[in-house]
This record gives sequence, C-alpha cells and structure tokens, in this order.
Amino acid sequence: MKKGSRVLAVDDSPFQRGRDTKAFLVGLLFRDLVLEKSVREIITVDGEDSTDALVRMIEHPKIKGEARLVLTHGTTFGGLNLLNMQEFFEKTGVPIIAVASREPTNEIETALKSAGLSDRAYLLHKNPPYTSLYTPKGTCYYSFLGLSRVDTAHLLIRFSLESKIPEQLRVVDIVAKLLEGLAPIKTVR
Repeated sequence: MKKGSRVLAVDDSPFQRGRDTKAFLVGLLFRDLVLEKSVREIITVDGEDSTDALVRMIEHPKIKGEARLVLTHGTTFGGLNLLNMQEFFEKTGVPIIAVASREPTNEIETALKSAGLSDRAYLLHKNPPYTSLYTPKGTCYYSFLGLSRVDTAHLLIRFSLESKIPEQLRVVDIVAKLLEGLAPIKTVR
C-alpha cells in the first residue's frame, strides 16, 4: 500500500450491559496519519449486524471508493457482535486487518456459551487466526485478509507510533469513547 493511501479505522463505542441495546460503530478515515473524515453506524449489542454495518461504512457516500484498507480494533463489537472478516472482504474487496493489544484467548467463546450464543462461535474459527507482531512499543496481535503477511506487518509497524497498535486505531478508540452514554437513534438517510 503506497503512502498517502486512505485507511478506515473502526472501533465501537462503550455501552452499558443491561441498559443499552445499541452501540455506535465509529469509522475515521485517515490519509496515512492525517484524519480526514468520519462516519458512524449503529449496531445491536450482542447482535449479528457488525459485518453489515462495516460494509455500509465502506459504501457510505462520504467515503465510498476512498478506503484502501480497513483497520479494526479486534473482531468483536458491541459485546458479542462478531465481525465476519471473510464476508466483509468478499462484499467489498477492501483488505482488512483486525488488531488486538492482548493475545486472544478463549474468553469470547466462553462468553458466547454463557450468553446462549454458542452457535456464533464458528466465526471465531472462520476468521483468520491472530499472529503476534513485535513493534517498537510492544507486541500486538493481528488477523488479516487481502494483503500479504509481510505488507501487513510493515503497515502495522509503520503506523504504530505512540503505542503497540496503529495510531489510527488509538485515535478512533479515543473518539468512540466520547459517545459513551449517548443513545443511538436510527435516522433515515
């Protein structure tokens, strides 16, 4: 991916379990490390709509055709709303990298069982496995589609300035936290 390419960084807003039924999925479009645009979608807490929401973000009129890469903060949004990376890539053709700051464990699978959502656990195994990557700021873990392993590692290291995750994900995490406590209201476009 050449310098100056646009990257859509995505994270979910915090929510309160038992109170909130919806959360925001926040997308910030960067040209390398320069923030240019923002989009958001509404997802269901513990639902099954995060993949469709991410596809809608890529197709949003404000950014359609601009993002050459999607960076996500993991593959679980709004509690147990699992992203299907393969489906996203097949529908959009946009390479995707999911990044985690901690080594993935079986805690999501355990949470799915506890919530009576075991039938969704297949997505945890369908998504590409996470690989560890040492960056100058520490070790992160990533799963990817649409790029080579070498290109993915180079991008993650290039974008990891202030922490072990890419700067774009660090910023979208900060922005998404601003939406905590706000009730998402579905509006007609």
